[in-house]
Amino acid sequence: MPTDPQIPSLLQQGLSRLNAGALPEAEAFGRRAMECDPGNADALQFMGLLRQTQGRDQEAEEFYRRSLAVVADQPGVQFNLGMLFYRRARLAEALAAFESVLQLKPGDFDTLMMCGHVRQAAGNVAAAESAFRQALAAQPASITARQYLGGLLADDGRGEEAERVLREALSLQPRDRRQIAALQQFLGVALKQQRRLKEALALFDAAQATLPEIATVDHCRGLALQDMGDMEGALRSYRRALARNPLNMVAHQELNKLLYRLGRDDEFLISLDDAAKKSPTSIAPLLLKGDFLCKTGEFSKAAEEYEAAVRLMPEAALPHDMLGTIYARQGRFDEAVRSHERAVERAPQNAQSWTNFAESLLRAQHPERALGMAERAIEIAGNNQMAIALWSLALRRLGDPREHDLNEYESMVQVFDLPSPEGYSSMEAFNRDLNAYLDPMHRDSRAPLEQTLRAGTQNHDNLIGRGHAPVERLRVRIDEALRTYVSRMKDRADHPLFRRRARDVRYQGSWSARLRDCGYHTNHVHPFGWISSCYYVSLPDETDDETQQQGWIKFGEPSFDAGLGNAVRCTVKPVVGRLVLFPSYMWHGTIPFHSRQHRTTIAFDVVPD
Repeated sequence: MPTDPQIPSLLQQGLSRLNAGALPEAEAFGRRAMECDPGNADALQFMGLLRQTQGRDQEAEEFYRRSLAVVADQPGVQFNLGMLFYRRARLAEALAAFESVLQLKPGDFDTLMMCGHVRQAAGNVAAAESAFRQALAAQPASITARQYLGGLLADDGRGEEAERVLREALSLQPRDRRQIAALQQFLGVALKQQRRLKEALALFDAAQATLPEIATVDHCRGLALQDMGDMEGALRSYRRALARNPLNMVAHQELNKLLYRLGRDDEFLISLDDAAKKSPTSIAPLLLKGDFLCKTGEFSKAAEEYEAAVRLMPEAALPHDMLGTIYARQGRFDEAVRSHERAVERAPQNAQSWTNFAESLLRAQHPERALGMAERAIEIAGNNQMAIALWSLALRRLGDPREHDLNEYESMVQVFDLPSPEGYSSMEAFNRDLNAYLDPMHRDSRAPLEQTLRAGTQNHDNLIGRGHAPVERLRVRIDEALRTYVSRMKDRADHPLFRRRARDVRYQGSWSARLRDCGYHTNHVHPFGWISSCYYVSLPDETDDETQQQGWIKFGEPSFDAGLGNAVRCTVKPVVGRLVLFPSYMWHGTIPFHSRQHRTTIAFDVVPD
């Protein structure tokens, strides 16, 4: 059927009014086009774009889908649909839409860039990097592709690579002040990761001078000042960031984490209360305050924050999910289940919601149903280590033999007594120097709020690959052990540890923990790792007692009562210079010890590269 000759003219006029912001006039032209032919694909697309501009996303989606039902091969409609999904955090659907565009327009720059943004938002760093690099190959002179690739590499802790990409971008002499400031800020982050802190601060100052209204530099400056030991300067920077943007949740998070570590409880969380008063329709301050209160164990107060968030935005999944988690910890299991059901109904593709649901069901002693929830989480995010850990617990409760296959403690927990690094005649001498080097990193009043250690401290930034000379000496020996561990893996595509076997690995995170008298690590898993670890730098004499096993690492016991009775499956004696490697999904913790001496360790996660 031929197109009504009036439709192209009407849509052109409508698009002109839409671009000018005259939405009522644009809608009038769109409606006239629809009256001419209600099934015209271009008219349906225009109405979708109009509704998307108005923020009426559900109607926009309906118009786009009707347009595609008329003419399937429309890359523009698929792209708009992908943007709509991305804005609504429907990441799997957004990626599918953008990939449909690439089937019709291979190598399209804008679509490749959006694939990178979606994959980065989904936490798939390798895939995001690949998309940004493909976009750069499509447009080799693109400053924008370099900007986002460099930012991704900086966020991933790959400072030297990020620096090269970002300096290339700046050498192309961008003209837009916002882009220049963003490149300067990202470059500052990359230099900070290389412990070139004065250079990093100079870049942050340059970004501020380039774009005085920039709202994101101050919290980056605060992190650099923390690394320099200037805690008061860091606090001032975070507060400046919040003065510019009271809803800067990254600045709120860093400010309150630091206040907690410094023991300044009278100031803790006040910034979030202020933000909630200034922005009474935003749920972001409520959600972050609830998260902090959960971590301090104040579940009733946390529930109040999430309940307020539900009242403000009942269709948001996260507050329902967190209420379910809190109710389960309070033993209110019926309410927990109802809240989790609301969460997964609102966000069926969110693996974390299914994972939290599985944990609450295990706490309620319902392993059969928990098994299904964990399996749903694994379907969505196959490398979610917490989902695998909860699946393992459900199998164990049900007596399923697959649990033993998943957790072969005798072969998967491996011990490496490392040889001394180059330049040292003994491990004892090396670890004395390493322990002294780590001393300045353990001067906080108490442990970071978000970590698992109790009665101790932990440094707040990555150790490996950040220019710490003794750590880099040790890394050579650690790399050797990792290669051996990976080489011993079975060749199996159906196992969550073995199927990820790769020749090269990348450090996902690395840190030092120091426990004092009565210190321990709570039982936990590492959600974003593949292989996890513990390396012993210094130990109290009491760890040598093989009867009491004080300060030993233990495996198999979860962080809550899952109905397992005596849950510990394996313990390993700590020895100075010893490295223990194990799957990141394996439950582990530390047996408390009593001593005047400290227990200092370095730990890390690696993922396939």
